[in-house]
Amino acid sequence: MLRPRLVVLPVLALLLACPQAQPPGGDPDGARTPQAGADDPRVVADTGDLYPGKAPSSPPAAAPAPAEPGPSPGTGRTDETNGKCRLFAPELPNPECCGQTLGFDAEAARTLCGHQLYLGESFHSSCGFFYLREPATPPTWLRLTTVRGETPKQAADEHVMVLQRTAKGVAAEPLPGVPGAFLVKNEEYRWAFLPGWKRVRLLTWKDTSCSDEGITALARQIVAAPEDVAGPRRAGLLPVAAPPPPAPAGAPAGAG
Repeated sequence: MLRPRLVVLPVLALLLACPQAQPPGGDPDGARTPQAGADDPRVVADTGDLYPGKAPSSPPAAAPAPAEPGPSPGTGRTDETNGKCRLFAPELPNPECCGQTLGFDAEAARTLCGHQLYLGESFHSSCGFFYLREPATPPTWLRLTTVRGETPKQAADEHVMVLQRTAKGVAAEPLPGVPGAFLVKNEEYRWAFLPGWKRVRLLTWKDTSCSDEGITALARQIVAAPEDVAGPRRAGLLPVAAPPPPAPAGAPAGAG
């Protein structure tokens, strides 16, 4: 008869020889797969149990960049929405109509200088009137303002003194065909100092803006324009030498 302790020893030996079971979710290196906890944003804790939660929200998309503002009315293209004048400036932002047109007639100048289209006006130190000579060409211009000087000759001489600081040989000379007017030339620029009003008016242009004959005829018209008038010097939206006469009584609107 065997003693009991001899039976226990072989059983204990078999137990020691069995491989150890791996814990659930274990890997060969013994590292445990991380488990989601109650502080994980992907889960919701409720009475000790964990439930799927909402995925973390993505950061808000960046607001689209604001659209580039378009050019101001009259900048680079003719505009008449102001209801006062035909407005145009090649690049000047926020151009404005001229407060005084000083006897300038837009349609007369277009005809005399041989331009195809009157683009409009804008004010920048002086009143500029812009034209298109031919399609697909840069605009040309004539400018008109008042200047200091008791007479056109005095005003022209003062202008020459300024120019002679950098341009020797510049001189004032009578403007042919326009009594009392004086002309100053420097390279492609021309200045005509005009009589006729209490203040001397200065007409400025480039030699490509108008022919000599056209300028002579235009200058005569500006000189002859009456200084004191009742009402604005405009026919519709275009500057004229003098306001158009009132329509006869009973005539349809727009007649004359």
